[in-house]
Amino acid sequence: MENLFIYLITIVLLLMAGGASSGVMDDIKADMQLNEAPLLNSPVGPGWAKQANIVMGSAPRGDATPGYWTPANPDLKSSRSWNAIAPWFTIFPGVDNAATNVRIKVFGIKISVLQKSTNVWKRIDTGLGVPTWAGIYSSNLITSYGSANKRVESDGLLSYKLDDAFHPIHGGMAKFDLEKNGVDPSDIAAVFVDLKTQLILDNPLGIDDRARAQILVSVGADYYPTMTTKIADFSPMKYVPSSGASRFSLIKTVPKSHYFSTIDPPGTYDTISEYTKAGGLVAIPVDQFEANLP
Repeated sequence: MENLFIYLITIVLLLMAGGASSGVMDDIKADMQLNEAPLLNSPVGPGWAKQANIVMGSAPRGDATPGYWTPANPDLKSSRSWNAIAPWFTIFPGVDNAATNVRIKVFGIKISVLQKSTNVWKRIDTGLGVPTWAGIYSSNLITSYGSANKRVESDGLLSYKLDDAFHPIHGGMAKFDLEKNGVDPSDIAAVFVDLKTQLILDNPLGIDDRARAQILVSVGADYYPTMTTKIADFSPMKYVPSSGASRFSLIKTVPKSHYFSTIDPPGTYDTISEYTKAGGLVAIPVDQFEANLP
């Protein structure tokens, strides 16, 4: 009887674990599809204004950059591997946002990469996963208006508040050295970035209008050739192309995870590069990803 009881408990735990994995995978796939709500004053053209996208994906190398990205230095378009990665997030109000007494807590930023040679996921050491920078940006995410309104909460985590004009907030962490974290840049089969958010009150004594909030977040990552590379090194380009980005998903009053993954489908390619035209892969089939979750 005791052995039967242990057996039944084991079956129940396995079923519960399988259900949890299935639920997380559903969330991961959903975060690589269409935005959950229209973004306030967002531009019409860019793919990120509508959905998740994959650009360089799992290939940190110059020839995996999109064709329209044309720096003066030709080495930046070569097959040479890039060795730095930087996770980021963008907070964007939805068209129906009417909340003013809210802040967005952002925490638990993590990066994992799947190694081709071993089929094992490697976690990049992001410490406590606390953002190191955040700024206010124009609705096309090009012009910076300065630092975002940041506050350290009682638990030591950071929160941000939209300005009166509801401009988006773009932030993230500093670069991480792939090789120093035990990752060969040429050995990456997939990339997975996640973070957590939560809507909290700006003024705890004020009116709780979080039910009127429609604020969304996208998470992604950028590659850089080296740890010392600066945006100015990409001249005349004024940005570095990303690995990709998740959809903009709604932030809730309870802690919520948001995921970027280089899965295809349902991930979508934003551009074609010389690398992909030659048959290079920048995404992993979703069934392979699901069979080996980070």
